[in-house]
Amino acid sequence: MISFQKLISADLTQLTNFLDGTLSHIRSSDSSSTPSSTTNCSECRQLKSALVLELTGKERFRFGYEQLSSMIKEAAPILRRQKQDYEASFEVIAKLTSELNEARKELSELHQLSGESIENYRYIQRENQFLINDNKSLATKIQVLLAEIEELRTGKRPSERETSPEYDLNQEVPLTFRNVVELQHVNQKLDKLVREMRAQHNNDDEDLNRTRFDELKKEHQQQQEKLKETKNQLDSLETQMTSLIQERDFLRLLVSRSSSSQSTSSTNQSVDIHQIENLRDQVNRLQEKIDILTKKNTQLTNEKDDLIRTSNEKIRTIQYELLTARTEIEQTNDKLNLINDEQATNRLTIASLRTEINGWQERHTMLLQIRNKQEQQYFNILSELRQLKDEKASLECRLNALENERKFDSIKYEQIENECMLLKSEIVKNEQIQPVIEKLQNLAEFTKEKTKAMFEAKLNDLTTQNNELCQRIEENEREKELMDRTYQSRLEEITQNLQQEKLNHTETRTKFITEKEKAEQLQRQLNEIETKLNSNTNQKTDYEQQLGDYEKELKMLRVKLDAANNELELKQTLIQSGIDNANQSDINGQKAIDELEKEFTQKSYDYENEIERFKQDIINHQLIVNQNEENIRLLNERIQTINDQHQTELTQTNERNEQLLNEKNQLIQQLENIEGSRNENEQLKEKINQLELTIEQQQINLNELEKHHNELSQQLITLQNDNERLLEQIHQYETTIIQKDDLFKVQQDITQQFEQRYTELEQKHNEQHALMIKLSTHLAAKESETIVSTTDSTVNETWNTILAMNNYLRVENTRLTDDVERIRLENAHLNERIQTINDQHQTE
Repeated sequence: MISFQKLISADLTQLTNFLDGTLSHIRSSDSSSTPSSTTNCSECRQLKSALVLELTGKERFRFGYEQLSSMIKEAAPILRRQKQDYEASFEVIAKLTSELNEARKELSELHQLSGESIENYRYIQRENQFLINDNKSLATKIQVLLAEIEELRTGKRPSERETSPEYDLNQEVPLTFRNVVELQHVNQKLDKLVREMRAQHNNDDEDLNRTRFDELKKEHQQQQEKLKETKNQLDSLETQMTSLIQERDFLRLLVSRSSSSQSTSSTNQSVDIHQIENLRDQVNRLQEKIDILTKKNTQLTNEKDDLIRTSNEKIRTIQYELLTARTEIEQTNDKLNLINDEQATNRLTIASLRTEINGWQERHTMLLQIRNKQEQQYFNILSELRQLKDEKASLECRLNALENERKFDSIKYEQIENECMLLKSEIVKNEQIQPVIEKLQNLAEFTKEKTKAMFEAKLNDLTTQNNELCQRIEENEREKELMDRTYQSRLEEITQNLQQEKLNHTETRTKFITEKEKAEQLQRQLNEIETKLNSNTNQKTDYEQQLGDYEKELKMLRVKLDAANNELELKQTLIQSGIDNANQSDINGQKAIDELEKEFTQKSYDYENEIERFKQDIINHQLIVNQNEENIRLLNERIQTINDQHQTELTQTNERNEQLLNEKNQLIQQLENIEGSRNENEQLKEKINQLELTIEQQQINLNELEKHHNELSQQLITLQNDNERLLEQIHQYETTIIQKDDLFKVQQDITQQFEQRYTELEQKHNEQHALMIKLSTHLAAKESETIVSTTDSTVNETWNTILAMNNYLRVENTRLTDDVERIRLENAHLNERIQTINDQHQTE
């Protein structure tokens, strides 16, 4: 622009100098012209006047052009400044937009943090309330435990708590460490939600920033387009100026030509007039164009002013938004500081609660250790109680036997005394008659001999019975040894049979694979075979009846085995010398049983897998096996394989049916062997299941006894004291019985030999404790007899105390069972409460 203006000013100076030279040349020509040429100078004068007018117009044009150039020169720095301001405004707008975006991000983050902090504050308030409730519940539990501990220290028996209708187990609150674990899960979920919300907010902010940036981009593009338009307008003005310069040059040429033409000839004046008119027209056009250019320049300046105003207004609005954002940021910072303080306090509370929870957990571990010790003591005491009960039962049996014998002896003694009294009365009446007395003496001697013979016969009978019992015991031991040997041999046979069955299964599997290909061709013949199989169902029912008989026999054998096991257990309690050998045999038997269980489990799994594979191919034939699916499944599989092998032969001859029947009988025998092994496997499985059930019950009992083990320990202590007291009483009773036996021996001279024999029998009865336990069933019937028949007050008192203690133990057992059931109900309610709380947390 500056160079362009310089060129325009240089051209104007040249044009003015040229015009001045032409005017001076014309004036000189006027002064030098002669009067002879006056006739021809009218036209020249006209031309001069026209030239003067044109020169004045040119001077006006030059003046206007100089003003325009001066205006352009003055406006050039303003335009530069406006351009610089415009470009700087773009930079300011970009900075302000970036600051706005940052402020919006900070606002969004602050809003998120404020929302999260509010949620965390509410959540912490809830947790504080929940922990307060937990503390209250723990305080109540601690008070209960302290009361129980004080009761245990004092040794008083804890009074049974009456369940009030207001007390509800569902109102109890779970322990704090579970809540902490749940809180940790909830915090993890909240962290995930916060991250997702932050990502969403960041995406929203990015979208807003993108939209804002797009809007600013559009505005920037519009302003750039406006600048391009102004540049185009300036370029058009420059082109117009160049065109004007070209016209000026053309006018110069014309003026030079006109001057040359005036000097050469006057004939060309008409042509010069036309040229001058053309020049005038061109000058007018140039003036019009200059006016248009001035108008456009004014419009451009106005547009620039408008743009500057709008940019300034936008800058002010952005600054106002920044101020508001800063104020909001300061407010949110204050809120965040408050929230951080609250979070710090909450963290401190959480740390304190965690320390408390760790303390409670350590206390819980200590209580578990104490509980385990008490459970061991409890089980030891239970074993001792069982032993005491067994000893008590044996003593009761001995007492019953002694009382029965004493009753029998007292009755006989009374009979003899009555006879003696009668004899004495007869002797008194017949003192005068000596032969009668002699006869009576003879009768007395005869009766004495008879009684002696009777007692001797009874003693011989008792000795024979004892010998028979000893022989029976020896025979039972021999039978048990034989049974053990037979069981071992049977186990070996079972293992061999299982191996054979494995081989048979492998063979049948190979046959099944080979014959499966033929089954597609032989499906049409299955209907005929099914009709024949229906005819064979009667035989199957017979086989099933035989199997039922075998099962009954097996059940009887099981009953015998149970009885033998019971007898063995009872003998083991009495025969202490054979305990070590029995334990070793039991350990070996258990090892063998464990090995057999493993083998049987593996084999059973193999059988089950093979059965499941065969089930898919025998779905159409399951109508035949309705009652005994497990027992007859293998038979049906074998029958099917045999039928698949011999389907072609069945259509040809009936001899193959006989072969099939023979093979069926063989299969039934194999099935019987397999059933025996399977029954043994089932027995082992039942034992394993029973052991698992016992283990589960023990675990349940352990969980149930966590809360009330203190009460049970106190009750166990009381039971121990009672048992000790009972043992002391039993020892006293034994001493009293021995003393009474001695007195009875002294008083009864007639039964002295019988009692000596009876003491020997007592030693044998101690060895035969298993047979004496059966007499305990008659205890209730003997109670009334002992109360009516016994005349000795001490015996009645001892017997009554024994019965009272027995009743007391029964009552205690019933009370313990009631306590256990109550504990189970409480645990069930607590489990339901825990499940409801977990469901609530999951829903939240």
